[in-house]
Amino acid sequence: MKTIIYDSECKFCTRFSTWSQSKVSSIEILSVRSKESRKILREKGVKFVDLQTVYFIDHDEVLVRSRAVFRVFSNFRFPWKFVSYFKFLPLQVTDFAYKLFAKYRYYF
Repeated sequence: MKTIIYDSECKFCTRFSTWSQSKVSSIEILSVRSKESRKILREKGVKFVDLQTVYFIDHDEVLVRSRAVFRVFSNFRFPWKFVSYFKFLPLQVTDFAYKLFAKYRYYF
């Protein structure tokens, strides 16, 4: 199972998740605020659910922030799959960019 868990109160996050699901029909989307998503995350070992973080569950693996975004894009076809190639960048750099974007995401 592949699942994007996102902040449903963020219009950008909602659009990205719905768009992702339209590109790859096997991706399920859930709001981070739902009981079902919190239950799934707890079962996967996530103790603290951050509302400013996107989670991507790929079978038993839980990815967060930039790694989650890269894995989502890796499921797409060209040209969108190209974004996933940037996962080689250091996690500190990509997560910094992710957190900066997340801080201002309501403006997008």
